[in-house]
Amino acid sequence: MSMSLDRTTTSEQTRTATLTQAAASRHRATALDQDAFLARAFDALSYALQPIVNVHTGSVYGFEALLRGVGELGFQDIFSLFGYAWEQGHSSALDMRLRELALAHFTCVPEAARYKLFFNLDPHLIEQERPEPTLELLTRHGLGADSICLELSERSDLTANPIVAQTISAYRGHRFHFAIDDFGSGYAGLRLLYEHPPDLLKIDRFFVGGMAEDHRKRHFVANMVQLAHVIGIQVVAEGVETEAELLACREVGCDLVQGYLIERPQLRIESLQTCYAQVAEIHSRNRRETTGDRVLIERCLERIPPLRVSDSISRLFDAFRLDKTHNILPVLDAADRPIGLVHESDLKDLIYSNYGRDLIVNRSYGRSLQDFVRPCPAIDIHDSPNRFLEAFSAGDNAAGLLVTLDGRYHGFISTTALLQLIDEKNLAAARDQNPLTKLPGNNSIHEYLSHALSQHGSTSHLVYLDFDSFKSFNDHYGFRRGDRVIQMFSELMRQYLSSGGWFIGHIGGDDFFAGIGDRDLDSVIDQVQGMLSKFRSDVQSLYDPEDRERGHLNARDRFGQERQNPLMRCSGAILEIRPGDDYGSGDDLGRIIAAMKCQAKRSPSGLALQQGPKGPIRTLPPTPRDENAWSPAAQATSRPAS
Repeated sequence: MSMSLDRTTTSEQTRTATLTQAAASRHRATALDQDAFLARAFDALSYALQPIVNVHTGSVYGFEALLRGVGELGFQDIFSLFGYAWEQGHSSALDMRLRELALAHFTCVPEAARYKLFFNLDPHLIEQERPEPTLELLTRHGLGADSICLELSERSDLTANPIVAQTISAYRGHRFHFAIDDFGSGYAGLRLLYEHPPDLLKIDRFFVGGMAEDHRKRHFVANMVQLAHVIGIQVVAEGVETEAELLACREVGCDLVQGYLIERPQLRIESLQTCYAQVAEIHSRNRRETTGDRVLIERCLERIPPLRVSDSISRLFDAFRLDKTHNILPVLDAADRPIGLVHESDLKDLIYSNYGRDLIVNRSYGRSLQDFVRPCPAIDIHDSPNRFLEAFSAGDNAAGLLVTLDGRYHGFISTTALLQLIDEKNLAAARDQNPLTKLPGNNSIHEYLSHALSQHGSTSHLVYLDFDSFKSFNDHYGFRRGDRVIQMFSELMRQYLSSGGWFIGHIGGDDFFAGIGDRDLDSVIDQVQGMLSKFRSDVQSLYDPEDRERGHLNARDRFGQERQNPLMRCSGAILEIRPGDDYGSGDDLGRIIAAMKCQAKRSPSGLALQQGPKGPIRTLPPTPRDENAWSPAAQATSRPAS
């Protein structure tokens, strides 16, 4: 019995040893396979850097690390590589090698710490992500956590995993930044945006491509940008390839851009620049570019000396002691990017207690300046006052706005200064407003016109309007009744054209302007014809009964000769600006409009159309109401006069 047990025990021990040896062999084989795979991957793979730049100036904000050499490993794309690594159990090791590779390449950029490295996270590993290994890598390369932005792809459903929130929170505790990549291309974008609000939102190339010509895409992107800004997120437009797309991105409010127009992904560091001048050059050619808002904003700025997040608590106390005029202090990271504000009120309990100051200054207490920083909205100096107000509204009880220039701290605008800025902007608009009709005046019209002429990738319609036979009416009945005519027409413009994207303005006297973009020509003609027919009918009520029955007004011209002046109407010139049209100088455009108005006044309909700067001027057929009101006999006796 004893010998049997001994043999059984020996047999079990042998079997166990054999299994252990087999497991060890498999482990060694797996380790060898992993080492071989990683060695091949490290030899074949490299990173190209593509700049992400300020949409206004072209100054570099950061670089996205884009993996190259996947095909040499035998994979169709990056997703195939990551999928294989996951199946083989190599994902974690590969990911750390890739981070090392990306950081090593990024640190070759001169003054790399002043920029951000955008690095795509492997969605397979999101549950295993921990900030400590990446922090060690960053420290080894002389960088801080604020030098990297980790990208979460919307193409993966991260909202279904509760561990994602814990992972992101752990990273944020060390001041890592996050971006949602490919926004608009996946199936859980809004939920991801809601549950894990990022620092940046990257709009997918699908929406950016052709946005200048596609009204629906522009509308989608504008709403994405507005949503992001409302919750304090910066927006990056991906895949910008044309000047028209760049201008459209700025128009809808994107903060940063990335794409072939700026720079293709570069393997050679020396090919990269710190500022891409073509962005500013494109904007300088944009006729809408004005500096009025920038002047107003600069005037409201306070240049409060900032602190660095690495400064000591003692330095913070000294700053408040030396500056008696401010109860907040801006705090910046190592690259001069604003992090937030320290409020003096948050320190009062410590400052005025018996031992509070000594305690907090003591290093063993473990508190740092970062612990007292409150978030504050930051906005670029080139943005509009309306965008400033939007950013302020997005903040939670914000004390004001941190203003940046090329992503670096430029100054601070307090709540009081912001209200003053908005008041000045509204006052400037009020000064431009016509006092009789309350419609925008020449400055606003010029701004709209400059913008329409600069949108080379889209179609716009400009409508110039003025009255026929107004002077004789005004001379005969007096300026009070003449003002009633002008007010009547302005109300009709609001009724017919003030919605649906129309801009309406009052040039002066009996001259008016209207414009609209991304609208088909037939719709524009129908709306304008309807308005002019209504005016032609309504304005007759302002004539005396006998003049109205006669169908004309007997009045003397400037030479003292009595003439029969037809009843008033409004003539219009519709100019269609198509993609690629170039109208040269303002004088050239003025001559075209003058010729169109001349033909419109001589036509039964009172409407003339020209499509493109070299297209023929065509008079449009009259509506039945216009035909009945048009009197050839009356026209023969008097040329319509404004």
